[in-house]
Amino acid sequence: MGETILPPKEALQLISGSRLTKAQKLLASSLVTQARSFKYTFPGKTESLLILDVIHFLNHKVNTRLIDAIGEELAQVVTPFSPDVILTAPSSGNIPAISTSLHMDDMPDVIYAPKGIPITMQKVFQAQSHSYTHGKTVDLTVSQEVLSEGERVAICDDFLDTGKTALDLINIVNQAQAVPVVFFFVIEKPYAGRERLIEAGIPAENIISLIKIAEMREGAIKIAGFSEWFELARK
Repeated sequence: MGETILPPKEALQLISGSRLTKAQKLLASSLVTQARSFKYTFPGKTESLLILDVIHFLNHKVNTRLIDAIGEELAQVVTPFSPDVILTAPSSGNIPAISTSLHMDDMPDVIYAPKGIPITMQKVFQAQSHSYTHGKTVDLTVSQEVLSEGERVAICDDFLDTGKTALDLINIVNQAQAVPVVFFFVIEKPYAGRERLIEAGIPAENIISLIKIAEMREGAIKIAGFSEWFELARK
């Protein structure tokens, strides 16, 4: 096939010498050394999904130095949109959302949309959202008391994959008659999520991802900006 697949050690050397930013280098290196990609078929289904597992540094065990660097760089590109609040879907979106806010001068509050209606909420905005990693549909919920008409909303998540979760959060923002102003993600996967958001009327320049995976297969990824495939250390 003529493809170059670099083993982890060589991939790390290439990343280190690249023009990526500090946070991008830390994230790309974490992907190579601690992520894994694998196919999974849910019980009762015939189609398998290609999963990117980042539980060792991003959405289960969190590398605090990495997330601080991620938040610092995302804050620089989110700040010009002047959001009043940051809205995210739990639980994996909470940490990059909070880290980003802490590096912004205005430190906008973060709203996360729990699954279902807690007994502490009365009037709510809701949107159904399908979780691919859990294999089920959930109701994302935001209290009407915390999201107000006219507020400028930044929408955050750890991954941009199909774009479905972001569209579900837009649904909630629209119910509140608030204004979605920017969408930002830690990792963008090659599942046409950006294209779906653009089709929904979101300007391309309002969709931000720290790092983009151009292609993915079992055991290897290709990061945008590199021609080589990177073999992942975890199997």
